[in-house]
Amino acid sequence: MARRKRNSARGNRNRDNRVWIAGFVVTALGVWVYAQFLSPVLEDGSKASDAKTSTVDETKVASAESTARSSVPKLTSVRPEVSDGGAGRHVAEKGANPAQQGLPENTSQRDSEDRAKAQALFAAGMQASTKGDLIKARNHLNDAFRLGLSRDEMIEARAALTRIGNDTIFGPTIVEGDPFVSRYTIQSGDSLGKVATKYAITDDFLAAINGIADKNRIRAGQNIKVVHGPFNAKIDPATFIMDIYLQDTLVRNYKVGLGEHGSTPPGRWQVGDKIVNPTYHPPRGGKIILADDPENPLGERWIQLKGIAGKAVGQTSYGIHGTIEPDSIGRNKSMGCVRMHNEDVAEVFTYLATDKSVVDIGEE
Repeated sequence: MARRKRNSARGNRNRDNRVWIAGFVVTALGVWVYAQFLSPVLEDGSKASDAKTSTVDETKVASAESTARSSVPKLTSVRPEVSDGGAGRHVAEKGANPAQQGLPENTSQRDSEDRAKAQALFAAGMQASTKGDLIKARNHLNDAFRLGLSRDEMIEARAALTRIGNDTIFGPTIVEGDPFVSRYTIQSGDSLGKVATKYAITDDFLAAINGIADKNRIRAGQNIKVVHGPFNAKIDPATFIMDIYLQDTLVRNYKVGLGEHGSTPPGRWQVGDKIVNPTYHPPRGGKIILADDPENPLGERWIQLKGIAGKAVGQTSYGIHGTIEPDSIGRNKSMGCVRMHNEDVAEVFTYLATDKSVVDIGEE
């Protein structure tokens, strides 16, 4: 009896050992199968999932960047115009729908920010001008002018920019650090006209700022000041002001007269032929008035304008000229041309270069 009990107990232990060993083997086999087959599959799936998630994230980033880019208005200005308040500032295309550009419909906040920037730039520009830092002052005041100033600030800015222009552009002095001017040494075979064409200005202007009395008498080795043109003009019909720009920097301004009943076509014009002492051919018929005749309504200068954009396209019979009616300046009295005081148009005549300079006339 005792022997049978001992044998039974031994048998139970053997069975337990076999069960334990079998369980161990099954577990080990399962681990091996997982390591060999299941783990790579799951890892690949995880990687695919991670890749998918990463793609979604990158797409969101790209979308956000695209939205940010589309929220910046297109540039319409030619300036290295300008940044968010600095040179190269982005401005919305005229007449464009803000929604189509990705811009918020309500731009009051942006306008407020621009005004604040303009006032800060204006103050900094005036301070720099007072200290004699002319290039810094010119940059700040031009940026402020483009952003928009109050009427009184615009008057001050124009006056300051004109003074700076006189000191930096319209005389023989070269101010250190001015990117618009440089020194040029006349080479053998050069003419003043050839040098002027190279810099998109006129030989009359080169002669004037360098004190050259005879444009045909220059010598090799002679050093002269050159200005990097072209000069351009912008006319505001509301104020009858013509602003003169060197490239896109305001340097001078004049008062003009325009056409009665809105007869001066707005748009962009290219400067065409220029004539000293022009003969007047009445556009509506009548007596031709010769040059030097005191009754010649064109005065002593004619600058042809050729329409290239806006309502000006295709127009070639308009121009900028002098007048024998000085009281008409600042008024709508001409038949469509731009009138100027005779001494003023003589100056503008030397700035604007044929086929290089453009004149923008705004809407009334």
